[in-house]
Amino acid sequence: MASFHEVCMNVLKKVTPSPEEKAKALAIAERMIRRLQEEAEKLNAKITPMLVGSLAKDTWIRGNQDIDIFMVFPQSYSFNEIGELGLKLARRATGGLGEEQYAEHPYLRANIEGFTVEFVPCFEIEDPSQMRSSVDRTPLHTRYVKERLNETLKGEIRLLKAFMKGIGAYGAEIRIGGFSGYLCELLIIHYGSFGNLLNESLKWKPGHVIDPAKHYEDHEKPRKIFQSPLIVVDPIDPKRNVAAALTLQKFNEFRAAAKAFLEEPKEAFFFPPKVPSYPPEKLSSALRERGTSMLLIVFPTPRLPPDILWGQLSRSIQAVEKVLEQHDFKVLNRDVWSGEDETAFIIELESKRLPRLKKQLGPPPATPHQSRFLKKHLTSHSTISGPRVEKDRWVVEVGRKYDDAEALLKDVLRKPDIGLGKHIAEKTAEKLTIYSDDEILRFYSKNPSFQEHFTLTLLGRPKWLLPS
Repeated sequence: MASFHEVCMNVLKKVTPSPEEKAKALAIAERMIRRLQEEAEKLNAKITPMLVGSLAKDTWIRGNQDIDIFMVFPQSYSFNEIGELGLKLARRATGGLGEEQYAEHPYLRANIEGFTVEFVPCFEIEDPSQMRSSVDRTPLHTRYVKERLNETLKGEIRLLKAFMKGIGAYGAEIRIGGFSGYLCELLIIHYGSFGNLLNESLKWKPGHVIDPAKHYEDHEKPRKIFQSPLIVVDPIDPKRNVAAALTLQKFNEFRAAAKAFLEEPKEAFFFPPKVPSYPPEKLSSALRERGTSMLLIVFPTPRLPPDILWGQLSRSIQAVEKVLEQHDFKVLNRDVWSGEDETAFIIELESKRLPRLKKQLGPPPATPHQSRFLKKHLTSHSTISGPRVEKDRWVVEVGRKYDDAEALLKDVLRKPDIGLGKHIAEKTAEKLTIYSDDEILRFYSKNPSFQEHFTLTLLGRPKWLLPS
């Protein structure tokens, strides 16, 4: 078995950008910054273009083709002005390339020589009290990290980012709920090395606090303010938890992987094996072996920004699970797959069919509620058997409104009042297809990207636990 050091050295060689890749990325960034300055002069606009993010800090991973350029505007500009003028300058700098994106204000994303370059406007600030948009802190974050890095720490950060990517915990977007690049950088600066972080993370409990700039006298106050599994107080802004997006799921997935890697270091944690999708005939037998009922709820994918889309998908599948359980269907697993045109909720039930009859307990005999219970059930069409006394309770058997999960879902998913996200409800009302068990093969066979996702869902284990 390779040692911790040997594995990390081998990985570091693979994830460190080559001199050629680094030179190309920096040349593109410098050229775009120069063009922004030239176009700003022509329009008499007062901006300071600057490179931010992992490229600026030299903590990026080989193959990461992202370049982040911020256009820093003085406070004298209005919120709308920096959005409109920023877009205009970016379009002119790129020669008309790129597509408009939108966060708090519009920005431009362009593909330039294989790199994705984002041009983002922000306000110049000296401290968080001057903030007018959430991205205003980013130049300060870049400066803070750069001032504390050396070549060794850059390598340790690359190892951590590659590890997080390999175990599926990298990224603060809602779809992932993991560790952002900035959070990874702060963790390495705080703990000094990748190995130290892994060892220390084993001691973490939900609510663990890291306060790099010592904004708070003790850890109880940030715990009351932020209330999340990991609290990393932003050294730039004491009112911000850098780990706010981190879910308890990813918090624990990281700690589990950290322990397993320390016990048996393997490159599979950084570069997980490619999982071959089940061929259709194997999928059919895999579903039968489970002895459960699998449902696939398919509807058109709403055209939304990713974080809004995944926020609504998360809320919606929780609503679906709640409705199923309210009607006595036992949900074993749930998952979401989203492609460009179609999205699917994956629901695994103990059984999609329930007995027609359901026993319902009533009040104890000779209590004030007895008369009302008897009156209700002696005249109710849904009461199939009873009322009668069993031991210390009145009981009846009633007919379920829904004894088939598909029928239930077809009814409720066309109603907007069950808690679905607004845009998800619109799409399920527009077009909805439910596949169950072997019927899933029809959808599976025509969607290669779904095949990989569904195979991993059925395997039900992290990639680092799969055979290489």
